[in-house]
Amino acid sequence: MDPPRLDSCTQESRPNPEEDIVASFTYVGQPTPRLDTPAKVTGEAQYTADLQLPRMLHAKVLRSPVAHALIKRIDTSKARAHPGVVTVVTAGDLPAKHLNPSTRAHMMLADREVLYYGQAVAAVVAQTLWQAEEALDLIEVEYEPLPVVIDPIEAMKPDSPLTRTPLKEADRSEEREHSAAAATAEVEDKAVSNVSSHINITRGDVAVGFGEADLVVEQRYRVGMVHQGYIEPHVAVADYDTVGNLHVWTSTQGQFSVRSELARVYGLPENRVTVMGMESGGGFGGKMFNSQLLPAGLSMLLRRPVKLAWTRSEDLKSAVPAPQAIIELRTGVKKDGTLTALDAKVIIDSGCFPGGPMTSVCMLVGGYYRFPNLNIEGFEVVTNKVSVGAYRAPGAPQATFAIESQMDAMAKALGLDPIEFRLKNAVKEGDLLPNGRPYPRIGAVECLEAIQKSSLWQRRKAGELGPNRAVNMALSGWLGGSGSSAAEVLLNPDGTMAVEVGTTDITGVTTSFAQIAAEVLQLPLDRVGVRTGDTASMPYSGVSAGSRTTYSTGNAVLAAAKDAREQLLTIGANRLEVPKDDLDMSGGRIFSKSDPSKALTFADIGRLSTGFGGAYIPVIGRGLVNIRRQAPGFTVQAVEVEVDPETGFVKVIDGVVAQDVGKAINPLAVEGQMQGGLMQGLGIGLWEEMVYDREGILRNPTLLDYRQPTAMDIPPFETILVEVPNPEGPFGARIVGEPAIGPGAAAVANAIHDATGVRVTTTPITAERLLHAMGKLQEWERE
Repeated sequence: MDPPRLDSCTQESRPNPEEDIVASFTYVGQPTPRLDTPAKVTGEAQYTADLQLPRMLHAKVLRSPVAHALIKRIDTSKARAHPGVVTVVTAGDLPAKHLNPSTRAHMMLADREVLYYGQAVAAVVAQTLWQAEEALDLIEVEYEPLPVVIDPIEAMKPDSPLTRTPLKEADRSEEREHSAAAATAEVEDKAVSNVSSHINITRGDVAVGFGEADLVVEQRYRVGMVHQGYIEPHVAVADYDTVGNLHVWTSTQGQFSVRSELARVYGLPENRVTVMGMESGGGFGGKMFNSQLLPAGLSMLLRRPVKLAWTRSEDLKSAVPAPQAIIELRTGVKKDGTLTALDAKVIIDSGCFPGGPMTSVCMLVGGYYRFPNLNIEGFEVVTNKVSVGAYRAPGAPQATFAIESQMDAMAKALGLDPIEFRLKNAVKEGDLLPNGRPYPRIGAVECLEAIQKSSLWQRRKAGELGPNRAVNMALSGWLGGSGSSAAEVLLNPDGTMAVEVGTTDITGVTTSFAQIAAEVLQLPLDRVGVRTGDTASMPYSGVSAGSRTTYSTGNAVLAAAKDAREQLLTIGANRLEVPKDDLDMSGGRIFSKSDPSKALTFADIGRLSTGFGGAYIPVIGRGLVNIRRQAPGFTVQAVEVEVDPETGFVKVIDGVVAQDVGKAINPLAVEGQMQGGLMQGLGIGLWEEMVYDREGILRNPTLLDYRQPTAMDIPPFETILVEVPNPEGPFGARIVGEPAIGPGAAAVANAIHDATGVRVTTTPITAERLLHAMGKLQEWERE
């Protein structure tokens, strides 16, 4: 099968998507509070941890205290004898049928070899949570230490010890869920090496490009490993019933993907597996398959419901953080600001399993600007750290920190305005990605122009900033995901409409679905309900990731609403005895445009189609879409910082975000995504990093030590909605959630450079790192 293309798209029931892009709307584009807000703020929303089933047992996991070792012996006898303990299991006890050793989620319990600190080694199942926790201390494990490989640069050397038993292939299914770019380039897998995969992308001749350059800038950038920072840790409840059906309730971003994984691992047909995606306390790409497989296997062993709930510390130790990246850039530019060449080396620390966003980083680092000559080489390296996963536009913050710091350095050296320099070189429709695919309609230039006109940037130009203060900016983009989705829109007997989707709602997207259906049907929003359910009762939807949900499932809702509209008009034409093209609808009524006295309500049709002896078939609109064309989104962010030159303390004073959203279905939600993305980007730039010592031990596994931004750190800032319609999106919408995290770290680094005159090339830019760069901590070295 050919990989998804930027220039191809299949959408059933949507013959002409551009016809939906109109000048004004009734419900679409209106700021609308989330429909689920009352339940969440009053505590009525039920999360997986709240779930209590009859005869339910509790599981806890024993985690490795070392980063790399052989398991010589596990003695569980004392734990089994502890009061309340039902069983203690190790890797060989689970009823798995098909395990892929290259897949992180399949390694439920370490089998003979421990690969990272915090890896699950054994599981206790007991009557109560406290009994299970007490029994963990009674398990005796004998480890034989093996060499620990932590630094990816050292891991790449030919004489480096191997991180793990070599793998035959890398599993990149999770990366492909977030960005189709992962499927557009040839990746070479390495069998016996800590370099698990390699990619090389070239265009033109970089030697010629550097020969044409008046200025060449070369620098190495590092971005630390960071956690997604969701509120709710991983949790799942599994129940394998007496007739062989497996039911799982879990906090996940993709319940259908979890169903497929459970069925594959345990050898069950998918119609025997039902997954219910519960309320999610955040995900940001970090909640896919982590916690469901183990409690499912335990429930299958015991034929009783089993709950596994991670603690915050377990989540920090053992979940799927964003990877550390090391990016070496060499760029050439002419005096007039014309870019000539890019030579990039990208190193992704994937942790102990392959599958990090190496391809995405390579695409993005050379994908924002027109480099006529480029050479990008990517290396994915395995180390004895927790395996990494996706975090909101996986790879974008890393790529953006490097290329936007580099662009700022070139602009400074040439004496050019940073926005004018970018406007001269930013990609537009038709420009090529590094893999040779052309961009569709995009709004990078429009976002730059919006920031240029903002009040914050105007203050910068006017020199109205105080001492030790500076304003600077960065641009970022995300290519977006693709895939299939289905939706149904049903007419109820009382004339209300029900939208049914299988999407996990982690960002309030169901409110946007209601607005889409309300717009098509011209029905008041309070008469449109959205239902989500389990995999057995709802139409298929892909994962809520890669900014594909509104784009893909929203298109399915749009198609289903159109189908329902046509059915309503057909019934109306028959009942009123008027031509269909003479009918219109508004406020739950269908009426003749030529004779408005001829009308009937949705409730009339509801009774006629669902009542006993009804005259018409029920109205059920169906939408089936297969989105194969990406809808890249770009954003530009500017921040004002104040730096204390004596302490190195950095305070964010102000900010502005401009993002191309295509069409904001719900501006309130879109602005929230933009604001949240900037906060997370600033967290990556200033505070957040998972710190491992030389033995591979995570030294900040709690929120007391892992520093996240708070409301005290981030001031209110301006949001600017740039709307460059995407002809394939519902009403012109394009991706929103992912791009906003990209520029924050680079923008704050560029502003710090303006305020201090020094450039820090490693994130987070802590006070120590900044003072060291300023020459005020000459002896300071990072552990």
